[in-house]
Amino acid sequence: MTENRAADSRASIRLWTMGDIPDVRRIGWETWKATYGRFIPEEDLRAYHDEYYSVEALTRNFHRPSTRGYMALFGEDPAGYMIMSFDEKSGRCSVASIYVLPESQGHGLGSMLMQEAFRAAVEAKYDRVWLGVMSENSSTIAWYRALGFRFVEEAPFTMGKTTVRHLIGFRLLITPVPPPVPPPDSAIKFH
Repeated sequence: MTENRAADSRASIRLWTMGDIPDVRRIGWETWKATYGRFIPEEDLRAYHDEYYSVEALTRNFHRPSTRGYMALFGEDPAGYMIMSFDEKSGRCSVASIYVLPESQGHGLGSMLMQEAFRAAVEAKYDRVWLGVMSENSSTIAWYRALGFRFVEEAPFTMGKTTVRHLIGFRLLITPVPPPVPPPDSAIKFH
């Protein structure tokens, strides 16, 4: 994902519906093959997809109160999606998944989805958005950095039998305002 320009007027986003689950599965699979297929064997991609992006798994996610999903449309056609997680226990708001079909990239859909993630996080009173990205996905890492993300953790990520490095980072959304500094004692005058 390398887009960073204004959104095309044909691009839009909306909350996902149960009817979007087949499109989420299709978009995820097509995007994974194009993005991860050069460093993760297809059978490992398929095993992960079949487990974590099955209709049943996505339906559970859809109904989970701590999860919110968005669909990106190009014209009337589903072209991408984002799934967010709001974890009060850890205090983290995360973009768990964000994918835009390769042929739909460059129209601002990814940027629109990320702007919605920032808006939703602030609305839910989180001061940052977290996400993870495979270290081999250098163009997406560069895009996230251009959006203001800092990568501060690293963890293994396993798809099937393949394990890769996963960079974890955040973008601060709210700059804390320092408390007011009282004037020096010499400036305080009592009458």
